[in-house]
Amino acid sequence: MIKKERVIVVAKRTRKMFPGGNTSQGFYSYYRYILAEDAKRIFIIKGGPGVGKSDFMKKIAREMTGLGFDTELHYCSSDNDSLDAVVVEDLKIALLDGTAPHVVDPKYPGAVDEIINFGEYWDVGVLEKYRASIIKYSREVSGHFARAYKLLAAAKLVMDDIEEKYGACTDNGRANLVVEEWAGEIFDGWPVSAVPGKERHLFANAYTPGGFVDYSDTLIGNVQRIYHVSGHPGTGKTYILNKLADSARDRGVKVEYFHSPLKPHKLNTIILQELDLAVTCSEAGKSKACRSLDLNSMLDSGRLKGSTENIESDMHIYKQLISESISSISDAKRVHDRLEEYYIDNMDFGAIDRMRDRILERILEYRR
Repeated sequence: MIKKERVIVVAKRTRKMFPGGNTSQGFYSYYRYILAEDAKRIFIIKGGPGVGKSDFMKKIAREMTGLGFDTELHYCSSDNDSLDAVVVEDLKIALLDGTAPHVVDPKYPGAVDEIINFGEYWDVGVLEKYRASIIKYSREVSGHFARAYKLLAAAKLVMDDIEEKYGACTDNGRANLVVEEWAGEIFDGWPVSAVPGKERHLFANAYTPGGFVDYSDTLIGNVQRIYHVSGHPGTGKTYILNKLADSARDRGVKVEYFHSPLKPHKLNTIILQELDLAVTCSEAGKSKACRSLDLNSMLDSGRLKGSTENIESDMHIYKQLISESISSISDAKRVHDRLEEYYIDNMDFGAIDRMRDRILERILEYRR
């Protein structure tokens, strides 16, 4: 158990995000960006469904948050109540779920990474009796996700058509002038660097069994300066964010890229922590923005008029496809919950709790 003499303080920051997403390209992983190359210790947790991996990480996260450490909670897009990872930023330590679909193996075994095998705490003899059911439900889960990804791929094609119609009516030249003005203001006094800034890629939002979940507010809520970009699909939001991100990296500034869950190459937010600044398309940043750019003001309404009916039809189809894909993801979660029952009933959770306390003590040694 946690020793009582430890002083409890208010945590400085807890950020939430998704390291992987259900996208038009299937499950898309940015797991390699969870923790930087200079990580001191990475605990990779292995084990089946329902063995307590997420609960294990949640409890450690609560302890570290209560002790005043900055933490990141990386949620699972396939189960938005579960964690895929916890990062203790101050100590450069992470705990990761290393099982499918985001299989992770040690890169520097022992020196940095180590495996925590929850399989040591289940009753193999009992689980073998349920072999047929476990295989059956596992295949059902895969089938539901396969359908969800096909629907998201179809939604992406419909969105492509919407973006094409808006893009053809957008005056990108005017937007470029505004971006150049912003870049001059943001990077005033920052010379170009011989070493480009590092990059980190994640998702701020995801399609989950609970619907569309957005954690953008936890990412930009404590940022001092926010630049907000709005506009219809295809008006150039990602282009603008990429252009500002390139300018930052040219000056040696690290950039955190937060991607769209439908099209992973598109952006929703970039964060420049060294400048305490974010550029975002999220509604969460609109009311707090010090600068705003509405790309809809740069649309040629006359040219757009001929496409309005098609866009409205496309949007109706798009929303239906997204709704159906979320329904399939929810179906996968429902079956997965049934699969977890076989493991929950055959785990030694007392032993896992004792192991968690040992891991927590080891983590706290890195304060020295």
